[in-house]
Amino acid sequence: MKQVGEALPRREDGRLLRGRARYMADLAFDDSLDAIVVRSPFARARILSIDASAALAADGVVAVLTADDLVGVEPALTRQFYSLTPAFIERHQVFLGPYREPVLARDRVSRMGEPVAFLIATDRRAAEDAAELVEVDYEPLDPIVDPLRAIAPGSDLVVSDVPGNIQASFHIIVGDPTSAVEAAERKVSGRFRIGRSVGSPIETRGAVGIPATGSEPLTVWSSTQIPHILRAYLAEFLRCPEEDLRVAAPDMGGSFGGGIYAEELLVAFAARLLGQPVRWLEDRRENLANARHSRDQIIDALLAYDTSGSFRALEMHIVQDCGSANLFGLTLPFNIASHARGQFAIDHFDVTGLCVLTNKTRNTPVRGAGRPEATFVLDRLVDMAATDLGIDPADLRHRNLIPAREMPRDMGMLYRDGAPMVYDSGDFPDQLRTALEAFDYWGKRRRQDEAAGSNLALGIGVSSHVEATGLGPHETARVEIDDSGTVVLTCGSNPHGQSHATTLAQVAGETLGIRYDRIETRFGDTGLLERGGGTFGSRSAVTAGAVVHGASVELRRRILDLASEMLECDPADLIIRDGYVSPRGVPGISVSFAELATGGAPLRAEDEFVPPTVTLGSGTHIASVAVDRETGVVNLTGYVVVDDCGTVLNPMVVDGQQHGGVAHGIGNALLEEAVYDEGGQLLSGTFIDYLLPTAADVPDIEIIHRPHPTPLNTLGVKGAGEGSTASAPGAIANAVVDALRPLRIEINELPITPQRLVELIRAAEAEQVEGLAGN
Repeated sequence: MKQVGEALPRREDGRLLRGRARYMADLAFDDSLDAIVVRSPFARARILSIDASAALAADGVVAVLTADDLVGVEPALTRQFYSLTPAFIERHQVFLGPYREPVLARDRVSRMGEPVAFLIATDRRAAEDAAELVEVDYEPLDPIVDPLRAIAPGSDLVVSDVPGNIQASFHIIVGDPTSAVEAAERKVSGRFRIGRSVGSPIETRGAVGIPATGSEPLTVWSSTQIPHILRAYLAEFLRCPEEDLRVAAPDMGGSFGGGIYAEELLVAFAARLLGQPVRWLEDRRENLANARHSRDQIIDALLAYDTSGSFRALEMHIVQDCGSANLFGLTLPFNIASHARGQFAIDHFDVTGLCVLTNKTRNTPVRGAGRPEATFVLDRLVDMAATDLGIDPADLRHRNLIPAREMPRDMGMLYRDGAPMVYDSGDFPDQLRTALEAFDYWGKRRRQDEAAGSNLALGIGVSSHVEATGLGPHETARVEIDDSGTVVLTCGSNPHGQSHATTLAQVAGETLGIRYDRIETRFGDTGLLERGGGTFGSRSAVTAGAVVHGASVELRRRILDLASEMLECDPADLIIRDGYVSPRGVPGISVSFAELATGGAPLRAEDEFVPPTVTLGSGTHIASVAVDRETGVVNLTGYVVVDDCGTVLNPMVVDGQQHGGVAHGIGNALLEEAVYDEGGQLLSGTFIDYLLPTAADVPDIEIIHRPHPTPLNTLGVKGAGEGSTASAPGAIANAVVDALRPLRIEINELPITPQRLVELIRAAEAEQVEGLAGN
């Protein structure tokens, strides 16, 4: 019963489209209270006093919690999201400073929107009205919003225990980059700036804390990707065992990245304190100011090469603006470093990374998480080198791609999990050739030349990327048959749009000989599985897929063993189909799953998968654009993606990931930017100023799969959730530069807004006029 690799319809859609989903705002609990976060209006200030008396006297107000009320709990987050091995720390010269993020600010605030008080009332309206009555006396201080200023000698400190505002750093050296750069015949370099963006799902954040009862532990419902990890942080905060807590996630309206947030901890504390459910729901303005900020790097980079076009060395210096706290440590800049060489054979590599604190919202890994930044910088350098050498960018790329015969290829460094970073499988030259042919690259080049001179300038851009996917540490699953004969699949990976109920059921269904739509699936609840990983880092297909496959294989063995006893035949002579087990070639004799489930020992298998390391997916994108020279508006006119995500579990689902990833990348390339002024105030706090791509901004996208299964898991799967976001900005930027090539402009900053582009065009035109006048 083949199901893996088939474009089977999503099981989730019927329920979602009929309005039967239950999101955070749909959850209702008896005697529930509503909470509002009182937030700092200043980016940097001392708190002189907090007076909540007027708020407490207001109708409906139950409590106003401040830092002084957090008694018997840990007042701050202090454990970073990922741990690093001693070997990794030593080899890559890692420095890790202290991390401390207050749950509620006590004596100072370090960013606009930082939680200062947690007001709880009988309903949302009463809470919102009373929040304005909480009086906080601030002494404003000059904020630091520029990371280069933050690390300048004599700069004020964002937090007192992080000298120089450098919270973490690393230095990677592969080969002999100094000698390679000195010996190279040609070099291109630049300073690249990637604007701050905000992962903006349809649903904003929310959490509900429910006090423990005689039969149920203290429970937190949260729109989280990581229920088990959140439970661990809650246990630390509340100073209680994890088994005294339950975390569950309802349906989620997207995410794009996340972490651990103060509000999730506060609803639990408040529910335990007050003995009633406490709910907090975020509005869009709060979301844009306080959640899922990402990107925001300054990268100095140099590519060294010979006149033959062979790449010799790459150097990078990354300054990561982490905002006021750094929960994720080296994650973002190290992701840039580990993906910086892309698909190219660059044997000499030197990269430093600095995690710098500023008075902005905490930076978070959002879809791509360093990969789009690395790819954009490398794509631009490659096209700059092609211009310098006078050859087509596609030709220069082809000369330097790692050939398939060199796979697997050790990249000479460690990944974040401490294992050697190895490109495990793939054929990059074939990927590029396929993309060029599908796009009709050379034909479009000729037509582009014929259209030169019109106000609409036409350009073509190419990008290629690699994507480390399937990061550990583990994932768990249980597959069982209940008394009715229904197959029930439970997994620790929690979906928020990834189609787990479809793809994981396909994996289990193919192994167990039953259609995927007859399998009951359960996710996102620590009460169902003691251990679990979560959904992040393009890991679900790899880790969840592998563990569901492992558990299903074991359950199949147990089914056949039990059926062989009941049917008195060898297990090897049995087949499973549609919930029945029968001797091969004798369909009239069978035993059903229900009969097996009620006939003896429980039919259940649990498994845990620990990936040996990440597996490398990859892709090549080609984009065509039309640029209006007068307005600076960029329209995408064509787009091709050639993707390698290993074994494709469901082509339709993967295509959806690719479409969504490209759309996200278009936003990062052309539209999205979280802008702060010098006072640390967010200027783009609504969707009027923070622009997201619409259907009108996304062209038709052709998706071509060229899979090369990985040997690192039993399914041969690689992740596919973030790759298309990685290549879209680079492909679009290169296409815009190509369209305006007579002006010889360089685009080294994202997003490419119309205003920025018009300024570049006008400056280039003025320079050309001055040059003509000088001659």
